[in-house]
Amino acid sequence: MAGLKNGTEFPRLVMARAKGGELVLPEELQGSYGVVLAYRGSWCLRCNAQLASFQEMLPALTEAGIKVAAFSTDDEEHALEMVDSHSLDFPVGFGVDMRAVGEILQGYVNEERGSLESSNFLLRPDGAIELAVYSSGPIGRLAPEDVLDLVNRRRLRGAL
Repeated sequence: MAGLKNGTEFPRLVMARAKGGELVLPEELQGSYGVVLAYRGSWCLRCNAQLASFQEMLPALTEAGIKVAAFSTDDEEHALEMVDSHSLDFPVGFGVDMRAVGEILQGYVNEERGSLESSNFLLRPDGAIELAVYSSGPIGRLAPEDVLDLVNRRRLRGAL
């Protein structure tokens, strides 16, 4: 597994969206810096903590021009539980095919759980990947404070 390369365009993914409609990535985030959080599922304590932390930091992220979207292999019921339990205001997709999306993202899959392992991406406003973070297990993922810091530092240097 090599992973998606920085500077390349994030692949187009279409999935069902919790609360109705479709979530289309990276289009949902275009024109802004974007965070894509492929998470393990509603059963994962660390995923719950990560999504809750992004929700908590959402006002600061939004002010900095950063949008967030998340998705998993969860069914609709569990995706809605995740959204409701953390009052998530960013789009959450569900029901992605573990093998197909794992191959597209070049990430790890958890055969035992039937889920993707955490694969997180920071996208530039044009949809290109600025940073990719892959985990082969329950730990190792983007933190909202790090995303905010990175975007702000790159803006100061004119690098993003």
